[in-house]
Formats: sequence, C-alpha cells, structure tokens
Amino acid sequence: MAEYVALTKKELRRSWFLWWKYCLCVFGFERLQAPGMTLAQLPIIEKYYKDDKDGMKRVLNRHRVFYNTEPQTGAMITGMVVSFEENIANGKEISDDFIQNVKVGLMGPFAGIGDSIMQATVPPIVTSIAIGLSAGGSIIGPIFSVVWTLAFSCFVSYTCFHLGYRLGEDAIDYILGPKMAAIQDAMSVLGLTVTGAITASYVSMNLALTYQNDMTTVSIQNILDGIFPKLLPIGLVFLGYWLMTKKKWNAIHMILLLLGVSIVGVLLGIL
Repeated sequence: MAEYVALTKKELRRSWFLWWKYCLCVFGFERLQAPGMTLAQLPIIEKYYKDDKDGMKRVLNRHRVFYNTEPQTGAMITGMVVSFEENIANGKEISDDFIQNVKVGLMGPFAGIGDSIMQATVPPIVTSIAIGLSAGGSIIGPIFSVVWTLAFSCFVSYTCFHLGYRLGEDAIDYILGPKMAAIQDAMSVLGLTVTGAITASYVSMNLALTYQNDMTTVSIQNILDGIFPKLLPIGLVFLGYWLMTKKKWNAIHMILLLLGVSIVGVLLGIL
C-alpha cells in the first residue's frame, strides 16, 4: 500500500490564500465563485498531478461549475473540498457527484450563516465603534474600521478553512448541528441590540415646537422624551426600513428624502 502523502502546512496556507484572494476577485456571473474554488486547488494539482494531465483535467473540471457562498465562513467548504481532493490523490474513492452534492448542499446554509455574522452583525458593531472614534474629525475611526475588518476577515476565513480541512465530512454535522442554531439566534439578538444602540447614539431628530401661554412654555420634545426617549429617531429608522424593504427605495432616495425633510423642517421651525 502506497504511503499517504499529505499536503504541507505551506501548501494548505497557499490554498486558503488563493481562495481568500480570488473568490470574489476572479468572478463571473455565469459561474460566480467557481474560478476562486478552482484556483484554491492549484497546490493539489502542482503536488499530485504535475505529470498527470488527465488527473489535472479531472480536478479542474470538478470545480469549474457554478458555485457561490459567503466568502469568509464559506472557506470551511473550501477546506473540506481540499481534504477530499487530497484523499482522492492518495487513492481514496470519492465520486465527483459526492463532492458536488456537498458543495451545492452547503453553499446555501453557509451563505445564510456567514451573511448574518459577516454582514448583518459585525459591520454595525465595527461601524459604531469607528464613528465614536471619528468624533471631532479624527482619522483613527476609518483606520480602525479598515484594519479591523481586514484582520477579522482573514481570521475567520483562515480558521474556517483549516477547520473544514481537519474535519472533512464531519464538518457537515459540526456546522449544521443544533449548536449552530443557538449561535445564529445569539448573533441575531446581538445584531438587534447593536442596531438599537447605534440608533439611540447617532440618529438625531428633535422637534423645535413649543406651546406657550401666559404661565409657561412647554417643549413638545421634552414631552415626547418623557413618554419614550429617542422616539423620533427610532421612528425615523423604522420609516427608512419600511421604505427600503417594502417600497424598494435605495440609499440615494433615502438621503434625498432626509435632506429635504431636514431643510424644510428647519425653514418652517419644526426641527
């Protein structure tokens, strides 16, 4: 029996880096992330199929089909695929259909998990911190946002890739088991909490209306704050959410609406 030849740490790092670098850079609407997945197999091709043109073609053809998922957490699928390819190169029988079924079956769930974490939860937290650091015109805020986002992306992608490689087929049960459902619920609660904190801290809308009589002057804004602090800002956020999700407004429309309301409100003495 031939000795099992595993990929080295350097080759695994290169495979991960090719995926992280090219999964969205080499991108076409016909096959989406298929070129990035194919490029991630280059260390395997160079190690096992350098003198085997037919084997090289089989690897390339296996991964040139449509593929699309969330890039960072989806690196776990890439790690699993690299593990499969390593086993195939060492003589284990793994069918092309099995590999395709794993990719197709997991790319949707990983997209949902990854988007909820990498798009809906982490960016609002980082942005809120960056906004606070940028108070007074400091450049620290944008630098923090860019550096932290890049570092976090690398960390999550690298960790998921190597976890997928080590677990192989077992990664399916690991990532789609009951623990992940609890993690998703926790991340959803955290995301909503952060969104509420950002709304209260950085969205401002105050009424300038007052009621006067011979005895006193009453501020309408103070009355609203006594009933529900930050009621107008949260109402403004919900209005924006409704317009963008139900009426399909885009960001430009929202900016123009808020700008127009602000100008008119100030001119009329309402805001």
